[in-house]
Amino acid sequence: MVLFLMAPLASATPYWFKEGIYAKYVSYSPLDGENVKNRGGMNSILVPWGQNGSITYYCPYVELTWRVLKVADDKAQMMALLRGINCTVKAWKPLDEETARELLRQYQERYNFTSGDCLTVESETRNVTVCEDSYREQTEHHRIILGIAEGRGDLYNESYIPQNFTLEGTFELDLKTGDIYVNGTPVGKNFLWAENPANITGLEILPGLKVEKVKMMNATAITYYGEFNAPVYMAQTNMVAGLAGQGMDVLLYDGSSGLTISLFIPYSPLWRAVGITETSILDTHLQREYEDEIKEGEKIPAIGLILAETNIDFTKPAELPDEGPSKTAIVAVVGIVAVLGALVLWRWRR
Repeated sequence: MVLFLMAPLASATPYWFKEGIYAKYVSYSPLDGENVKNRGGMNSILVPWGQNGSITYYCPYVELTWRVLKVADDKAQMMALLRGINCTVKAWKPLDEETARELLRQYQERYNFTSGDCLTVESETRNVTVCEDSYREQTEHHRIILGIAEGRGDLYNESYIPQNFTLEGTFELDLKTGDIYVNGTPVGKNFLWAENPANITGLEILPGLKVEKVKMMNATAITYYGEFNAPVYMAQTNMVAGLAGQGMDVLLYDGSSGLTISLFIPYSPLWRAVGITETSILDTHLQREYEDEIKEGEKIPAIGLILAETNIDFTKPAELPDEGPSKTAIVAVVGIVAVLGALVLWRWRR
C-alpha cells in the first residue's frame, strides 16, 4: 500500500478530460543558407522501411495531434496524428552483397565502367562517380549512393523535392493505471497529462526511459496557443541510446491543468501508435520570436513540439496565486534548449 501511494500519479483523469477533446502541438524549424538548401528542416522523423531499412523525413514544420475518441469502463480510445509539411526524404536500405553487386553492375554497364580508377561523368543536370565498389549520383532533385564493404551493401536515396506526409494510429489508454496499449500490447505510460506534475519522478514512459528530474518554474511559459502562468513544471528523463544517437525526453506541464504544453520526445509510446521509430523535433521559431522577453527574464519558451490548438476547457476550480517569473527557472530552460539544440544539430549532421 505504501508503494502504491508513492507511485507517480500521471494517469489520474484531470478535471477537463472528456470524450472529444484534442490537443495539437507544432514545431517550426526551417533551415536557412545555401549549404542546407536540400534539407527540408531540422525536425527529423525516422520511419522503419522493410526489414532493416529506414526512411527519414526532414521537415521545417511538423504537427502532432492527439484526440480522445471514446471513453468507457475506465478506458479511453485515442488517436494520434503526425504530419510533416514540405519535407525532404532520405531512405536507407541494407543489401546483401550479391544484391548490391548486381545493382552496382547495372550502374557500371550504364556508364561503360569495367575496372580500375573511378570514372566521373559530369553534365549540367547530373554528376556521377562510378567505382569498383561504389556508385554516386547527384542531381538537383535527388542523390543516390551505393556502397559495398565488408560483405554487405548500403543503398541511400535522398529526394530534395518537398513533400508532405501523414501518419495516423490509435491506442488505448487505461485511465486508472496510465498504461498505453497499441493493438493490445502495452507499450508505455501516459505522459500527456499528470494530476500533479510535481510528483511524476520515476514515471516510466517507455521501458528504460524514466522521469529523473522535475523542476517547478515560477515563470510564464510561452506557447503558440498562448501564455501559461506560473507554476509550470519541466520534467526530464534519463539519457538513452537510440538509432540516431543518445537522447532524452523533456516535458513542460501546466501546473494548473496538468496538461503537457510542450513535448520534446525522441522516444514515445505515441510513436509506436503511428508506426515510427524515433524523432528529433525541436521548435526554433518561438524562441527567436520572443528573444527580447526571454533575455529580459520575463518569460520562458516552451520546447520541442509546442501546444498550438486545443478544445480543452481550462476553467480552473480555483485560481492559483499570481507569482512573478524566476530568473533561475528561465536560465534553466534556456540551458536545456541549448543542450537539446546541440543534440538535434549533431543528429541532423549525421
